[in-house]
Amino acid sequence: MLFEARYYDHASTARLAGISVRRLLKYWRYGLIAPARPADRYGIFFDDEAVFLLRRAEAIRRELDANIRTVVVLDRLHRDVESLRRELRFYR
Repeated sequence: MLFEARYYDHASTARLAGISVRRLLKYWRYGLIAPARPADRYGIFFDDEAVFLLRRAEAIRRELDANIRTVVVLDRLHRDVESLRRELRFYR
């Protein structure tokens, strides 16, 4: 295995992303991020991808002075565009 997946509890994820736990939970509620593994009695755990998405979302939110719902919609559009670009490269 090249690398071992890292999991962070919600407080550590928020700290790594530079946001409050409350904001992290809002992003989760609106579907920007999802736990990396099912929640258990030890808590909710996220991975490096969630940290990356949260950092990118916060940069967009600050730059555009947008609310969280807008940031989530923009992220979905970004993912759709990237998916279409990959598909287009496949057909070339």
